[in-house]
Amino acid sequence: MQHAQVLKLYMTMPDMMRSGHRMECDDIDVDEGGIIGDLNHNTSTDKVILLVSKKSYDLIQEADLVVSEGVLLENIYTDVDLNYLQKGSIIEIGEVMMEVTGPCEAYGYLSALSPELPDVLQGNRGIFVRPVEEGRISLGDEITIIKKA
Repeated sequence: MQHAQVLKLYMTMPDMMRSGHRMECDDIDVDEGGIIGDLNHNTSTDKVILLVSKKSYDLIQEADLVVSEGVLLENIYTDVDLNYLQKGSIIEIGEVMMEVTGPCEAYGYLSALSPELPDVLQGNRGIFVRPVEEGRISLGDEITIIKKA
């Protein structure tokens, strides 16, 4: 595998600032429920954290569409495409082991940004991962595939 690393981290703020406000972070603390302090913490068992690769934004750019990083609602943005990883694969991000729970197939809201965006990203929006332990993930952390399912 190519060397992969965390380029950006995002979380969705609860009522502290503005409910639903997306904030870019230098690091995040996670547990089995997701990102601690995130609006979506402990709301799902399989759609816990969304990992999106640069490939998704490259596809958007190749289609001559303009959207900013973070618009795909990713929590972790990486430089290497990991969309091929299947449910049950294990990756390590920084000090945290994560299990891949499946692809992100929610495209509906993207058509509000651009009608063709869902088609451009079909199968390439990202993958959901679930932490299997507590830990911290920071910008620049290495991403390593431990087991492919």
